[in-house]
Amino acid sequence: MGRAAGLWLAMALGLGACDKPVTVEGVAAGDQVERPEWRVGDRWVFRRTTVGGGTTVVTYQVTAATADGYTLRLGGLVPEVTETWTPELHLRAQQIAGRAAALFEPAAMFFAWPLRLGKTWSQTFTFRDGGQAGQYVNEWRVGPVVESLLVLAGSFYVVRIERRGAGGQLLDTYWYTPRVRYWVKHESHAGGYADELVEAPGGA
Repeated sequence: MGRAAGLWLAMALGLGACDKPVTVEGVAAGDQVERPEWRVGDRWVFRRTTVGGGTTVVTYQVTAATADGYTLRLGGLVPEVTETWTPELHLRAQQIAGRAAALFEPAAMFFAWPLRLGKTWSQTFTFRDGGQAGQYVNEWRVGPVVESLLVLAGSFYVVRIERRGAGGQLLDTYWYTPRVRYWVKHESHAGGYADELVEAPGGA
């Protein structure tokens, strides 16, 4: 097995990271990361840092898991935020203090399974924020390498995903690993904050 393919397999199996990024060359076309399943009680703890330098601890916890998808409660924010996701981890809606704050129709495709190095996809959706509505086009791209990323929770093999809006504006960058079934770091360029994983389900 080639070194690149071996590290891709290591990431898929949820192993730790201790090496340098690996280029896409040599990774077999069949190498991919499948969609995870979340369970009620799954909990990811992040340290959130704003562009102004402020920090807080935000806990993402699965409070419902059904055939229709998942509900995530974001603890540590004031007021509290709730998100609903499809089984494919597409973002449907956000609520703030129990009131609708954002609705994506169709749900925003933050992931397109299976993930492969260099994969791209695009989507047109309607976004409603309770007062206004508009149609938008977003594009996503998976990075060309398996990266080794050190965060507060430890070192992980990850794939980087970038989300861009009209004109190529960078909206989000997030680093996903199957080891924790979620991203270990998320930079919201539009929101002005970055989340870094502190604790994952099972202590991964």
